[in-house]
Amino acid sequence: MKLTKKHIDLIIILLVFALTGLTTVYVSGIITHTLGLEKWSLFYIVVYIFLILPIYHLLLLGYAFLFGKFDFFWEKMKKLFSKIPLRFFD
Repeated sequence: MKLTKKHIDLIIILLVFALTGLTTVYVSGIITHTLGLEKWSLFYIVVYIFLILPIYHLLLLGYAFLFGKFDFFWEKMKKLFSKIPLRFFD
């Protein structure tokens, strides 16, 4: 089987997701250990939502940039965030 550009792009995209996930697990472990958080406590969940999830998205874009897939991931991320209602004060 010959690897086409389509196959190589898929491999790169999967690699970006894998590296982002591994790095996020590593960073979240450091953050939760530094803050002394117990798993699944209320403060842990709040920190996870407001700190670790944004870190994941920044890492995703960073790895995408390094592997030349920034435009692909940026478009997907814009589409994802356009579907999230952010009307806290309405």
